[in-house]
Amino acid sequence: MLLLLLLPILVSGYIVFTTHPFHYYRLHRYEGQLLYLGSAYYGVICTALGITFTLLVNCYVPPYIEIFTLRIPLDIFSYVSQMVDPLLTFERQEKAHEHLTWMLLCSIASLLVAKLWAYLATIRLWIKSVDLPDSFSIRRLKISIKKRKWLSPKKNSSLATSDKAKILLMSSILKDSPMDALFLESYINEEFLLITLSDRKVYVGRVISLGEPNESEGMDQEITITPFLSGYRDKDALFITYTTKYNEVSEDVALTLKQDLVTSATKFSVPVYEEFKLQKPKEKEGLKKVLKAAVGAL
Repeated sequence: MLLLLLLPILVSGYIVFTTHPFHYYRLHRYEGQLLYLGSAYYGVICTALGITFTLLVNCYVPPYIEIFTLRIPLDIFSYVSQMVDPLLTFERQEKAHEHLTWMLLCSIASLLVAKLWAYLATIRLWIKSVDLPDSFSIRRLKISIKKRKWLSPKKNSSLATSDKAKILLMSSILKDSPMDALFLESYINEEFLLITLSDRKVYVGRVISLGEPNESEGMDQEITITPFLSGYRDKDALFITYTTKYNEVSEDVALTLKQDLVTSATKFSVPVYEEFKLQKPKEKEGLKKVLKAAVGAL
């Protein structure tokens, strides 16, 4: 009997962790005992709600309802009791029979509560990503009347609803890391970043994809960018020398980078880039003059 009480706690907690969108994106952060305790915590909540739901149904739901001449049975306890009856063959089984029936009902109810919890969280996330208040706002209505055509929310954004939902989940998780938040901002706003790798390789591009989380690793495993420029940093002075312009070759190039190899990242500004290009010849001339003066002094 005790096993039948522990199983719904563990299984319902596992269902919440793996199907609830918010908890699934954080699942990789739980390790060892913390994972078991978290699963047990949500399992206890689901089991308690399942027991409460079972008691309410047993107390307030009638054994059957009649629609004209059709009688529809609603006595779930009797139905489960008939299924359990062949399993018990030992003597004095009446109490054990009743206990087992209640255990099964509460276990099933706790699993249903866990699935319902996850579905409600998914629906809530979808409502947030669709932005229903804006979909039926006065602003959208005025624009639709002016254009004589209903303005769909999709026309205001290049992102699909699933992408918006993913962004909502990621923004609540990646805000802890400045670099992850910068990659997410580039992904949302299509901004160009200057990314430096551990081997001094430099890429300028915008993030078009972030990694998907799983049970053991988060979404900060790798990123995919559309490169605009690439080059390298000087070994000593760390000046950047650009060697490749991808937009002159193809605009459909995608490059996947391991985040572990990224040492720094910052927003890339074209005006600043052009200014540095103008200053670079002056720096070289100044360096030549310094070298000539040093040679002359010798």
